[in-house]
Amino acid sequence: MSASPFATPQEPRLNEAALGAMARARQAFFASLGRLEAHPLPPPRHPVFTGGPVWPALRQAWRVIHRPDTTLVFSEGLSDPFDPFDPDNPFGDTGSATPGLGLEIYAEARGRFGDVGASWLFDLVHQVSQNAVVHGRFLALLREHGAASLQMAMTGLPEGWLSKGGLATVLVGVPAASVPAQFPTPLGAVRAVALTLVPASRRQAMEAEEGGFAGQVRRLADRLGNVADGHVNDPSQPDGSHA
Repeated sequence: MSASPFATPQEPRLNEAALGAMARARQAFFASLGRLEAHPLPPPRHPVFTGGPVWPALRQAWRVIHRPDTTLVFSEGLSDPFDPFDPDNPFGDTGSATPGLGLEIYAEARGRFGDVGASWLFDLVHQVSQNAVVHGRFLALLREHGAASLQMAMTGLPEGWLSKGGLATVLVGVPAASVPAQFPTPLGAVRAVALTLVPASRRQAMEAEEGGFAGQVRRLADRLGNVADGHVNDPSQPDGSHA
């Protein structure tokens, strides 16, 4: 196996200079979106000790960004370069020259949170970030289908946003007019992937239509993307988003 182009004689696997350059590129992008909190949110339980999914360069965190009327939570680390000797690297040798999974996950919500790290907003981004790592080729999936959907157990959401089984439906990849679809880094462009909750009533209505909910995911994502702030989450609205 060839050596990583980011290797140094002192550290043959990952060069901290390359990781630092990626971190600065992300920081610049995050800061362009609003007021960036100085310190990142750490993982609730580090996967090294719990057997959870391991991110490309082992570093995982989330950043909080405040806008005038909304709060964003962004993953930080999915776009770090892979350790080329990592057996979980889905790209093999070529992964060392790419920005990790090629994306960062985020969700934007109306209002403010007293403790973002204990909120449903963080839980949403945290869970989907981990799903992206486990899947390995989330970006390829979005490129092929345009959008995707997930169901997951979540706490802190009003009842109308959960199925009878207690699951929330999440759209992955709704276009966002107020957040660039990608941002530049030293290793190439990284996609910013939005997460948008779908209220239970909307999913149930769509299940009754031709193709069911699964067959309409791309159409719903496009429809929300054509509405101002269609990607923004607001669980205080019982009927959901803007379209």
